[in-house]
Amino acid sequence: MSSEEREELASLYVLGVLEGSELATFERELVAHPDLAALVAELEKASTLLATSVPQHPAPDSLRRSVLNQIKDRPPAAEPPPQYPEPPPRSSFSFLWLPWAIAAGLAVCCALLWNEKSRLSAAIGNLESENQSLLVRIAGLDAERVRLETRISALLNEKDELQVRIASLEARDPLRDIQPVMLAAQRGAPAGAQIMALWDPQRQVGALHLAKLPNAAPDKDYQLWIITPESKQPLDAGVIPPSSQGLAFRAAQPVGQVAALAISLEPKGGSVIPRGPVIYLGKL
Repeated sequence: MSSEEREELASLYVLGVLEGSELATFERELVAHPDLAALVAELEKASTLLATSVPQHPAPDSLRRSVLNQIKDRPPAAEPPPQYPEPPPRSSFSFLWLPWAIAAGLAVCCALLWNEKSRLSAAIGNLESENQSLLVRIAGLDAERVRLETRISALLNEKDELQVRIASLEARDPLRDIQPVMLAAQRGAPAGAQIMALWDPQRQVGALHLAKLPNAAPDKDYQLWIITPESKQPLDAGVIPPSSQGLAFRAAQPVGQVAALAISLEPKGGSVIPRGPVIYLGKL
């Protein structure tokens, strides 16, 4: 039995027009199918509400008089009634059929609504199934996100540990960036002197080591200069004291790169810019 046939029989059952084998078959269907029983219950409820909601109309006076006249004209009780009595006359138009017609229409509407309800229930079931599938996917993506975040956190911790190790290794090698340079004697330099310098570009400081450098004339001083591409003139790094074996020095201003170190013979007390001859020169 198709869904449309069951809905049509349910409407006829509620109206009380099913008889015989059709009535027995439909009642068995009611027992076997709870959804059909629910549809019949809704149709019965709807038809009852509709039938009771229709206003009752009093019978016309003409109908009342006609019925009374029929009673007066009826033969005595002792006389047997005719075998096929004629139906009593009634008015040409009656509203007695109207509630049942409306109930039948409502039953059909309820059947259609029940069918639409079944279709919507199936659609809702499909949407709920799809929603459940999406929830499972979202849960999987959340788990993947947590795994990736954990991996990123572990990599960041590893990076921090490596940076600490690099810093530790750099701290163990303070001379890693130190640049040594030998200053070679130029024309006019004292014979036999040995001069070497160390330059630390990170701290912008240096150290000058002197060996066998004789003292300059009483009116002269040895002066150290830093030659850098950033400055047109050599930068003063200090006057070398007489009989000194070393000198710690730094540039008069910050420098990015040191190209060479030079020692010149200047007037006593040194000069702002080199005036005397350069007697030692070393390129970095």
